[in-house]
Amino acid sequence: MATLPQKLSIGVFVCHCGGNISDTVDMAQVKNSISSIDSVKVAESFEYVCSNPGQEMIKKAVKEQSLDRVVVASCSPRMHLETFRQAVKSAGMNPYFLEMVNIREQCSWVHDDRAKATNKATALIRAAVQRAQYLEPLTPSKLKVTESVLIIGGGIAGINSALELADKGYQVYLAERNPSIGGHMSQLSKTFPTFDCSACILTPRMVSVAQHPNIKILTNAEPTSIKGSAGNYEVNVRIKPRYVDATKCIACGECTLKCPIKKPSSFEENLLEEKAIYRPFKQAIPNASVIDKDYCLHFTKGVCGICQKLCKSEAINFEQQEEQMELKVGAIIVSTGYNLIDTKLVGQYSFGFHPDIVTNLQFERLMLQGLHRPSNGEMPKKVAFILCVGSRAITADGVAYCCKIGCMTAIKQALLLEKTVPEAEPWIFYTDVRAHGKGYEEFYAKAREHLTVFVRGRAAEVISNGNSLVVKAEDTLLGKHVEESFDLVVLSPALIPSKGAKELSEMLGIDLGPDGFFMEAHHKLRGVETKREGIYIAGAAQGPKDVRETTMESMAAASKVATFLGKGEISVSPEVAYLIPERCNLCGNCIEKCPTKAINKGKNEIVIDPVSCIGCGSCVPICPKEALDLKNTTEKQLIAQIKGIAEGESSTLKIVAFTEKMTAYGSADLGGQSRRSYSPEIRIVRLPSIGRLGIKHILHAFAAGADGIIFVEGDDSVLKEDKLRELVIKFKKELGKFGIQPLRLQSTTTTLPQYEKIFVLFDDFVERIKKMGSLTTEKREEIKKYLENAKNAA
Repeated sequence: MATLPQKLSIGVFVCHCGGNISDTVDMAQVKNSISSIDSVKVAESFEYVCSNPGQEMIKKAVKEQSLDRVVVASCSPRMHLETFRQAVKSAGMNPYFLEMVNIREQCSWVHDDRAKATNKATALIRAAVQRAQYLEPLTPSKLKVTESVLIIGGGIAGINSALELADKGYQVYLAERNPSIGGHMSQLSKTFPTFDCSACILTPRMVSVAQHPNIKILTNAEPTSIKGSAGNYEVNVRIKPRYVDATKCIACGECTLKCPIKKPSSFEENLLEEKAIYRPFKQAIPNASVIDKDYCLHFTKGVCGICQKLCKSEAINFEQQEEQMELKVGAIIVSTGYNLIDTKLVGQYSFGFHPDIVTNLQFERLMLQGLHRPSNGEMPKKVAFILCVGSRAITADGVAYCCKIGCMTAIKQALLLEKTVPEAEPWIFYTDVRAHGKGYEEFYAKAREHLTVFVRGRAAEVISNGNSLVVKAEDTLLGKHVEESFDLVVLSPALIPSKGAKELSEMLGIDLGPDGFFMEAHHKLRGVETKREGIYIAGAAQGPKDVRETTMESMAAASKVATFLGKGEISVSPEVAYLIPERCNLCGNCIEKCPTKAINKGKNEIVIDPVSCIGCGSCVPICPKEALDLKNTTEKQLIAQIKGIAEGESSTLKIVAFTEKMTAYGSADLGGQSRRSYSPEIRIVRLPSIGRLGIKHILHAFAAGADGIIFVEGDDSVLKEDKLRELVIKFKKELGKFGIQPLRLQSTTTTLPQYEKIFVLFDDFVERIKKMGSLTTEKREEIKKYLENAKNAA
């Protein structure tokens, strides 16, 4: 094993993770190998290093063995980096003297070959030890925060979060894209499993929001851009005109009464019509009318104007224009809710072809309108409830996940039907009844006691037969075909992300999961946080959930925001670019390269704004004088890590995968959590961005023992796909000068859920390199000589 360049006392602590790591990785062998590295003074393994005894072991070793650096090999740094930094800090060590190695998500969970997994784990730890030689003490700076909050989405989640925060004294901006707050909950009749009146729960809170001095409601509003950083975001919000001055409108209804144009009511799920000037619903907040420009004769034909002539309050304003509002906020909560899948996509159920085939949300409106068949107004007696319409699907027209509320909604509606209609006969066609919540199993039992007919099996089709609807299905419990006639068929559609979720995620710089909903930072530990500090998620924006779970998450998000803003200042990462003044020739290349305009030219110097700098490192490799470096990913640290990970047995094929540290690295972690295996020849190096790399780093990897290089950049990174492609082309040309085939370098971009894309690339690339063979010893020596000469020349 190579002698390290500095003599420090390093402690290495390897976690068994309750067998999650030690079942695949030979701990004794890893410990013996790492112990032999010069400067490793302590090498220990422990069942759970993250536990209190594990952390105490580290603290004790730091103090008693006078350790200079600590390396922890365990799970992903995305999970416990801060845990271990705090542990060494409490022992008197600078937290940035800690280095973490991911031997779970990116080793033991993705490899079955014990020998190869052990070899890879050893290489990863060796690289961390070599990098640790050059770790420097860093201290975060402090920045005052703006003590106000933007909440995007005015459903029950947004309303609850707003009230929680406003009551704590924070200024809250509640932005809702529709003309009224309330969300889907305002459309419900009763809630399960208690049969509480939905409006009785919701509308008093809506009124409280409207009356609260610390809450400003912005309806018809959506964010269009965001800049700044955690604690000090600047958000541009577009407010579409409602053509009615909400401060003057007294909701008398005269304008609606006289308006000659009717249109489908979205609040009533298109079951009823409303006027072109309308109040969204009786309890709407703001309690004011709004004009639909697409239907109003004044806008479509330039005539009419009856509403304006009649309005005694002079609230009608056809000249009202779109507004742009600039908000300065310290934190943002995303509570944008959900939409229903287009039920017409599930064609076998004939939705849209017969008025008596409705969605469960339409059934809610029918209950409040006075239950009737839309086709003829008669009272339905025999009703079929068909679950999993478009959810738990294996076809392209549906989604793979469960809608989560469909079973309980159908049971609630079946029981309401029995209360409303004498001699009602509800049938529920289900795949599996999922009664996971508090009181839900009892609720399910109550429906069975009330003689609701449960048929286990997906309905095959719904067809019209005169005045009735025929449902065909197979009862998989009884093993028989079912064909029954019904007065009304109620479909339970899949819940999908709200419209515009993808665009909003890109704007905010947060991730979507594989299901398209907003992704939390950690499924178990950070359920309402996102990867971007100061931005939180709540309710169905994160995935399907019921009212109870939504309200709990909304309060959790509000609590997180209050904790985040409560100190009045936040810690700013010290991992930013810095200048080595004596080397700088003021060429300005870095100014042009910086994606956040954090670098500027002063009177006689280059100035870097540490708050604006996001630490991507793109400025470092383009400096011709090597006058820039990046704290915590310095040249010395990075090259040492590259050498450490590529060294080792020459007979072993080695592929170094440089991976952007947020989205791309998180995607690889997600694949590990899914236990999707890939070739153990892949060794991942975590970087702020691929833009941090220069040709020098690629050459060091090949010289040290790498046979191939992969770049994986996050789709939402500052290094966009076209720029990555340009960088790769440039590197391949440079490699050609050394006789290294361009096929030994491959790149891709990824979103967080696209780990399959990454792993397929890994496997295919390994097969390619196997066919090409390892780089020759002579070639590696040639590169080493070039690098040594270049170093001496500098």
